[in-house]
Amino acid sequence: MSKTSRFTSWMLGLLGLTPILIIINLNTGSMALGPQALLAWLTGHGTATQTLVLLNFRLPRIVLALLVGCALAVAGSVIQTVTQNPMADSSLLGINNGAGLAVMALMVTAGGATSLGMRLPIIALIGAWLSTLLVFLLAYKPTQGIPPKRLLLIGVALSGCFSAVMVLMTLKLSPDNYQFVMNWLAGSLWGTNWAYIGWALPWLLIGLGLIAWQLPVLDVFNLGNERAQALGVNLKHQQLLLIGVAAMLAGVSVAISGGISFIGLITPNLARRLIGSRQHFQLPLAAVLGSCLLLAADTVGKLITTTTELPVGVLVALIGAPYFIYMLIRSH
Repeated sequence: MSKTSRFTSWMLGLLGLTPILIIINLNTGSMALGPQALLAWLTGHGTATQTLVLLNFRLPRIVLALLVGCALAVAGSVIQTVTQNPMADSSLLGINNGAGLAVMALMVTAGGATSLGMRLPIIALIGAWLSTLLVFLLAYKPTQGIPPKRLLLIGVALSGCFSAVMVLMTLKLSPDNYQFVMNWLAGSLWGTNWAYIGWALPWLLIGLGLIAWQLPVLDVFNLGNERAQALGVNLKHQQLLLIGVAAMLAGVSVAISGGISFIGLITPNLARRLIGSRQHFQLPLAAVLGSCLLLAADTVGKLITTTTELPVGVLVALIGAPYFIYMLIRSH
């Protein structure tokens, strides 16, 4: 089977799986809504309660999971390609913990989460950007630009530093605020509101559009830095642009969903194993895999418990951590 045929088969299979996951997700939660209730709502004959639950709570959560899963997968794929490290993702660059530190600082100085409104995702995005900028500045060398290994090592160091500061700041939080921040950091899909989705959507569309425009350049990065330079690619400029856009995608995702790790690690590697490293195939497949994985994790979390919210990031980590260990073992 040709690569194009394999790509088409996988994409059709995943796109066919997505509506099934959506229907199952819509029918899970603290309030039971069976297929008949869902059909009644879709045909305009649902009750006011069914409309409220489905339209205002469950449907925004599904849209959020699909968007965030796609954005984190694309961000992880770009970071892995540019740094030429298959075990890199946004959390290794300090983006998640940078956003978390900004959120915690806001909680300490401004009060509870319920009073913050749209300030919370904006502050989280600023924190993600500032942490990425700091990593860039520390990793930059005038003669070499941004060496990939140096970038990742500094990202890991700063991420650990941010995490330590956050632990100290928890002493300043009230029990309610502490619980919110811990759930947020675990990846709770907290921004399940059309207003938050509307705020994030333009950023995500711009970022995805820029990455799509740069697909040929990403293919050149797969050849290695020396060949890329020989083909006329300005490595310094392209590294800044591509990782900057990836940081924006990851930062916006973290701002509205919390610190979900491993999506950006798992899906690009899985897509490469299925279809190869050519970006025109690998990156779209990783994006759809990310959406399906995050939606599936959220669905499983709601099936496990209907009384409390199980952070979706925990379920993704249960899948991602063993896969990360497997990759480490396989690479040596």
